[in-house]
Amino acid sequence: MNAHLSLASTVVLVPRRAGLCAGQDNTVDVLVRIQAPGAPTGHGAQRPPQALALVIDRSGSMSGRPLEEAKRCAEYVLGKLRPSDAVALVKFDNRVQRLWPAAPLGDGAPQRAAIAGIHAGGNTNLHGGWKEGADALTDVAGQGLKRVILLSDGQANEGVTDADEIAAQCAAWAAKGVTTSTYGLGNSFNEELMVAMARAGAGNHYYGDTADDLMEPFQQELELLGNLCLRDLRLAATVPDGFGVEIVNQLPKTEAGWRLPDLAWGAEAWAVLRVTVPTGALPPAGQLCTVLRVTVVGQSLEGDAVSLERAGLSLPVLTPAAFGNLADDELVTRRLVELAAAEALMGMRQAAAANDWVRVDALLEAASRQFAGNEWVAAVLEAMRSIAIGRERERAMKEMMYSSSKLRSRLASKDESVAFYAAESLSVPAYLRRKPAQGKGDV
Repeated sequence: MNAHLSLASTVVLVPRRAGLCAGQDNTVDVLVRIQAPGAPTGHGAQRPPQALALVIDRSGSMSGRPLEEAKRCAEYVLGKLRPSDAVALVKFDNRVQRLWPAAPLGDGAPQRAAIAGIHAGGNTNLHGGWKEGADALTDVAGQGLKRVILLSDGQANEGVTDADEIAAQCAAWAAKGVTTSTYGLGNSFNEELMVAMARAGAGNHYYGDTADDLMEPFQQELELLGNLCLRDLRLAATVPDGFGVEIVNQLPKTEAGWRLPDLAWGAEAWAVLRVTVPTGALPPAGQLCTVLRVTVVGQSLEGDAVSLERAGLSLPVLTPAAFGNLADDELVTRRLVELAAAEALMGMRQAAAANDWVRVDALLEAASRQFAGNEWVAAVLEAMRSIAIGRERERAMKEMMYSSSKLRSRLASKDESVAFYAAESLSVPAYLRRKPAQGKGDV
């Protein structure tokens, strides 16, 4: 993909209300939409080679169906890659072994044989397995996409086990161009570690409630990687002196702002910024006030730096009566509801962690009433209710964390329907689906 194609991406700023109220402090919620153009003809054939390291947990808890499904998913990944894509294979329990170096896939026969030979073993040196995968990708020349894909069903109980240290290492490797996506399986893995690794590592995080649920997350990742337009996307915001600005959806911080999800053709990455405007900074009613300027930078798939057009937002200062007649933008309101629901889910997770199911039920009931107007959020909460009924603490905590994260940070279709419907998965790419339950592969 040529860098000039990336420059066709646009930055759109949408305020919740298209004005400021004279005579008072104002809080302005602004939806920042980074929109990619539609995919050019033959874009798949034009993309540069990718380099993936498949890192598979083979600890004793993976014995039987989980490991067989993990191997099937790894073989699925091979089947979706091109012969020129590089693939490394790593297996780990308390020992770490690189089964195959990062080399062009070719026909994939020897790599499939190596996967078939993986058998269950002992404890879980998760960090060692991940690190071996990252090390393997340093052998790949060029600046194209390099990603570690880590699958585990357990806790890091060998080698380096501190979550903050592991996440910091993921961030350091991401800065060198090697990113990390994580896949958790079942109810025993450390979701806080797996999510932290992916967030710090500039990749994605998924989980499957059962071994049968693993395939769809792999489909999501492979479809996304095959349709990427821009990666390492970063948003920075500036406001006039005396104004304040913060991000609402808690995206990972960078030195100058925040990191957005990698952008796919025909999709949009987004963030909600909250700008505070003091009364004393307002011009008289009837004049325009500059509220915000944003810049977005990223990389093409070849590793070239790309800067999108700088975007600014100015709003008219209105009398209180005129301001009161303004309608809220529907899309901005919908995204704010989803972000509020994400916060509510993390409150439920805290209650579930304490086995306070009375509070979980109360929070679910309150959220169901508060967010009834958003069909996707309502479906998420209904799925959560079915889990909470079973009082399955670990499963509930994982679903609450992954659903909260999905509500906060996701790619969306540029023309995403207001309505959510169960058959949506049949009409949109896997990486754009609004699923009611993140751990289930059949919805």
